[in-house]
Amino acid sequence: MRRYGVEGRRLWRLSRGLDVRTVNPERETKSVSAETTFGADIASYKPLEKTLWSLCEKVSSRLKVGGIAGSTITLKLKTADFRIRTRARSLGEPTQLAARIFDAGRDLLAREIDGTKFRLLGIGTSNLVEADKADAADLVDQKGTRTAAAEHAVDKVREKFGRGAVVKGLVFDKARESAEDDSDEE
Repeated sequence: MRRYGVEGRRLWRLSRGLDVRTVNPERETKSVSAETTFGADIASYKPLEKTLWSLCEKVSSRLKVGGIAGSTITLKLKTADFRIRTRARSLGEPTQLAARIFDAGRDLLAREIDGTKFRLLGIGTSNLVEADKADAADLVDQKGTRTAAAEHAVDKVREKFGRGAVVKGLVFDKARESAEDDSDEE
């Protein structure tokens, strides 16, 4: 330790876990996100879109539990050769609704589909605010108000009966496509 002086002594202590500084694990949340890594790389839009919906529901749920909302939606894609693509879009107002997060994320995803195979997909929201500032009723866009009411009703049903009680039709595309393929053969 004499050879390296005060800095050597400090590094020696830290390397053995000896540190008197206090740790504060509390910090302000800056973003809420969810991502998944695929077992096999995916280049096709439909399976990515289906996975995106599931991730948006997770982000929405986390926002609602935290009592927060975000106004910037960020899509994250990792290619088969481990390059990361991130694309972001700012919304007009903060949201915690899965449908609004999904709409923004789906638009960003559609622009990235070019035959590239992806191994990871993620979606997140940032520029967080308190939940009471999110998804305000809009006199012009009544659809948004109905969407919010429907999503909150689904949340209540799921809270009572479990996540599988209500599933978005997007999840069933695979079954519908198989049925259409079978009918084409006749």
